[in-house]
Amino acid sequence: MKRLYPDHLPVIPDEPCWEDFCVLDVDDKRGQGVLVLRDFSQGSVLFRMNGTLKTEMTLHSLQMGPGLHLDDPYFAGKVLHSCEPNSWLDTETRLFIATRNIAAGELLTMDYDETEDVLFRSFRCCCGSSRCRGTIGGRLVRQPVRRGRRRQSVSAELPAKLYATVMAERQNFADQLATATAS
Repeated sequence: MKRLYPDHLPVIPDEPCWEDFCVLDVDDKRGQGVLVLRDFSQGSVLFRMNGTLKTEMTLHSLQMGPGLHLDDPYFAGKVLHSCEPNSWLDTETRLFIATRNIAAGELLTMDYDETEDVLFRSFRCCCGSSRCRGTIGGRLVRQPVRRGRRRQSVSAELPAKLYATVMAERQNFADQLATATAS
């Protein structure tokens, strides 16, 4: 089975698989993100994150406890922020859980302020939610929701196009694999 994580990391139960997710370049503002390739229902386990345990934070690490960070520049570190996320990370089990039904073609999101005391780098949020907090910096510097403030919605068309492209590439890969094994 093709893994999303490199071989130097141990295989773990519930790790993400390429049939369910894809890491891709989203846009210039958000960088890379995780595209969901199949439907998940609310409460479903999406995946368990993997990575290298470190005492320092990095751009792609998630805080597992005070002074303890799991660095994952390969997959979970690519889950984008949203002030109204579609997933939640249980830092004790390292499981990402769907907070609502998630449809194939959506970008996977989480609220960085729920897992990090302070972010490696604060940023201006562009999640498009009517509850957007504006600047994201971690739970110790969390910004309150500004009432009456509406942000322009981020286009949902981009993930749908990316989803179609990824699924076509996956089918092409599966066809090539089938041809190679039949020979």
